[in-house]
Amino acid sequence: MQVTILGSGNVSTVLGRLLVQNGHTIVQVFSRQADHAKELAAMLNAEAVTDLKKINRGADLYLLAVTDDALPAVAGQLSLPGKLVIHTAGSVSKEILNKLTDRYGVLWPMKMIRKSMPTLEPVSIVVDGSSEAVIGEIEKLAYAFSYMVTRADDAQRIKMHMLAAITANFSNHLYHLAADYCAEEQIDFRFFYSIIEETAQAIQNQHPKDVQAGPAFRGDRQTVEKHLQLLTPYPGIEKIYRAMTEGIGAGFGHKLL
Repeated sequence: MQVTILGSGNVSTVLGRLLVQNGHTIVQVFSRQADHAKELAAMLNAEAVTDLKKINRGADLYLLAVTDDALPAVAGQLSLPGKLVIHTAGSVSKEILNKLTDRYGVLWPMKMIRKSMPTLEPVSIVVDGSSEAVIGEIEKLAYAFSYMVTRADDAQRIKMHMLAAITANFSNHLYHLAADYCAEEQIDFRFFYSIIEETAQAIQNQHPKDVQAGPAFRGDRQTVEKHLQLLTPYPGIEKIYRAMTEGIGAGFGHKLL
């Protein structure tokens, strides 16, 4: 399949590399930043393009892997009748593409992607399309990247995107805060890797509620107060600790704060 990629960031780089590994040819790489377009195009043996008017109309697939904010502007300047056009955003409706072509859809890898990743796996990929036939085409492409592929329309996908932010981005922010606290208090953050991994493994086999632990779960107000005293110099963490403690406690019938 002949593919044109619009975008030169993390998603474009990893998907472009995987497409080539799966026998597809990247015809062009578009980016408004010439050095970025040239760098990725050289990696994928493709032509670098910085002007949307110079997009080749002969490709089989046009992959729009630009930022969510840039999608409307890029889509608004293209017309690709009859071509398969896919964007990779979890939070943007597929209908942003409906004036470009009648064959459009979404392939959203539910993952924090970095250019250095040699593969996407393990990853869940969410797909949608303008028709059953188009969804089938996008699914076939997605299964080349991962064995975990599911369908979700716009309404369901935005909910999944929100939950991905909670489960991945929010939890990573907690790790960030914990690592900063460790640095300040001269504690080695590596000692917490095992409990983080243990929890992540446990929820794959049990409901998260069934593996909950800790003072808020037990209704242990005395320990909660000790923790809050330790967090007095760290108001940002204290605020989150209070909110989380109230939420966990309420879930198990405890009023702690």
